[in-house]
Amino acid sequence: MKKSVNNLTRLCLMVLAFVTLSTSCSKDGIGDNGLSGKSGLSMKVNGESWDSWMTTMFTEKHESSEHGEYYLVSLVGSRVIENNSATEDDFAESITMMIAIPASEFQNSKGTYPIVWESDVALNQAWAVFGTSTDIRDATTYGPSPSGQSGTIEITGFETGQQTILGQPTGLEGYTKLSGTFRMELLPLEKTGNTLKITEGTFNLKGGMEIGI
Repeated sequence: MKKSVNNLTRLCLMVLAFVTLSTSCSKDGIGDNGLSGKSGLSMKVNGESWDSWMTTMFTEKHESSEHGEYYLVSLVGSRVIENNSATEDDFAESITMMIAIPASEFQNSKGTYPIVWESDVALNQAWAVFGTSTDIRDATTYGPSPSGQSGTIEITGFETGQQTILGQPTGLEGYTKLSGTFRMELLPLEKTGNTLKITEGTFNLKGGMEIGI
């Protein structure tokens, strides 16, 4: 499962690159299962409110001799911070979360998933990374502690069906809506700097990509 997790690391950096590029190109561009409210992702980062500008959610089905059939669900929220300065660059921030769900629980995924170090992720567990950058070459990233649990993600509502990308059907089944909460404490992967404390996290996402909330 580590290979898939590493793919999510690259996804987070790609999202940062996309959002950073969008910033430099155009600043003006800027029910039944328990689902309610509008789509989006928000949280507090070290006590400061944080709301997404762009979100993505995708579900990938996998199979291995060790785990059998399972689903990897990736949730990504990004935003751009404008400095409104001629001398200081704007910067992008992004949070990526991954949840590993057994196929047998795909239609019954409500519950709490502990966040662990990426190489330790097993079924019914999760992983997360937070990144901030003015340029993809100088990204600062934060991840879970290499030992123990760094937080939790709770799924409180979901809908399943055929996934779409940019409005086009993929023919692949996955989560078309997913809602829940999360909290975590992440460490700088560069081994220097302070712990990042994320609290009051909520997500209410549709499958694929959404701009704005």
